[in-house]
Amino acid sequence: MCGIYGMAGNDNVAHQISLGLYDLQHRGEQAAGIATFDGEQIHIHKDGGLVTKVFEDEETLRNLPGRFGIGHVLYSTVGKSGETKQTRTFQPLIGDFHGRPFALAHNGNLINLDPLRVEAEARGYKFQSKVSDTEVMVALIATSPEIDFTEALLKILPKLDGAFSLAILYGDKIFGIRDRHGIRPLCICQLGNHFIIASEECAGHSLGAKFVRECRPGEMVILGTDGIERSFLWLDSASLRLCIVELIYFARPDSTIGGRRVYLYRENAGYEVAIEHPVVGAQLVSSVPESGAIYNYGVSKALGVDVRRAISRNRYFAPRTFILPRDTDKKALQSAKFFILVELVHGRVIIITEDSIIRCNVGPAVVMMLRSAGAAEVHMRVGSSPICYPCFLGIDIPTQIELIAAKRTVQEIEKDELHVDSLGYLSLEGMIRATGLPKENLCLGCFTGEYPIAPPKDLVLKKPPSV
Repeated sequence: MCGIYGMAGNDNVAHQISLGLYDLQHRGEQAAGIATFDGEQIHIHKDGGLVTKVFEDEETLRNLPGRFGIGHVLYSTVGKSGETKQTRTFQPLIGDFHGRPFALAHNGNLINLDPLRVEAEARGYKFQSKVSDTEVMVALIATSPEIDFTEALLKILPKLDGAFSLAILYGDKIFGIRDRHGIRPLCICQLGNHFIIASEECAGHSLGAKFVRECRPGEMVILGTDGIERSFLWLDSASLRLCIVELIYFARPDSTIGGRRVYLYRENAGYEVAIEHPVVGAQLVSSVPESGAIYNYGVSKALGVDVRRAISRNRYFAPRTFILPRDTDKKALQSAKFFILVELVHGRVIIITEDSIIRCNVGPAVVMMLRSAGAAEVHMRVGSSPICYPCFLGIDIPTQIELIAAKRTVQEIEKDELHVDSLGYLSLEGMIRATGLPKENLCLGCFTGEYPIAPPKDLVLKKPPSV
């Protein structure tokens, strides 16, 4: 999962893109970059860290002239084997198409890349990274025999296997492209006479841009000086299989994903899980910030229990724990990240809400802090089902062994890992109801082991323990 952004025809494009990337920061915190075109050449700046760090200097933005540009925030995923961490190939990446530069930003993850690397190398491309799926796309474009850039894309896109939403800068054009299943989101916004391609609707909020619509699965949108120049499907058939984790965790609550406000899923899911797993005698419900936020309002509505902010987050502790680098000691960060209001907790029966439990890094520390503050009982309610299977489509859970629900039953997680008085996961049926979408329009692979795209041949899936 990453965030991508593209804008056409704006005189202050680099500054506008930087503001858009602030609104997409939740989609990636490891690096950020912007590429612009000034009519003759592409200018680029990218570095590791948050957008505020990478573009903290106005001089940096002034050195990115042009009226067309794309941007990217990075959340790196793991290479195809699940054993080697993907190198930090910061984006956008730059390529050369028959003597003219282009830049490409990518959100998603591609698989089965070896034949495509061989194809590009046979045409003379020299790879800088052994694992970057984004560079494979750059290589295929750079070595395409097609003379027309759009025709080159139309020949390449059907070869790509996996999930991808793309923003491509070529001359005075911005290309927005979504994969055939629309697994990762992509939308169109409008700022005055200028159009924007972005991962989420919220990317236009700081600018005051108006949400136009979501891109369709399998759609290519071409933006130019005069707005949307073309929009069409790049393949004969397409069908929506939206990643449900976008609604559960990744997307910002004020975005529209799959035709629904993300906020509504989280509130609905909280309501559903409370109905499925009520807590008798509960005195308050509090979210685990920020991941469990909004779910608590659904629980409150279902059970008639007051929402109180018993768990607060250090506002200067910025990172989202799940999207931190994989080598981070995430458990050790919790005491710095959270603090408990003892007066609200002591002697009371409380419900805490979470969006999901993946590796069980956060929950145990939070529960221990609540116990230390004198909570009489601690019950956890989760706005999703147990995540039992890996993801190869853009989420950093490439191996099944790292998933707590793939190794332990719900009862074992409850008693041996979290040490809560009760643990309630939302059922698969409850998740689907909360989305307001048909099951056939969702990717539920990390919950069911059934994916819209056949998994890599070397990915071994094991049935999780009975729940």
